[in-house]
Amino acid sequence: MSSDLDKQQLRHYVRMWAANGPLLEELRDQEIRQADTAVSIQMFELAFRLALRELPLRDSSGLVEWQDFMCRWRRHG
Repeated sequence: MSSDLDKQQLRHYVRMWAANGPLLEELRDQEIRQADTAVSIQMFELAFRLALRELPLRDSSGLVEWQDFMCRWRRHG
């Protein structure tokens, strides 16, 4: 179990995030309003094309292998 000091520190962090949440949300909203969508799309397209060119194609995302691993783990664990 956590010590009282740990609990106090966690409460402090929660209060801090709660107090700063509206400020961070306003900053986020401001950045979204000021964003240049056309430029952002161009940058993402460049990054996507670079990834297509540089990264080898894969037959799988790895999700099937992960699910298979978890099924075996559950049966043996």
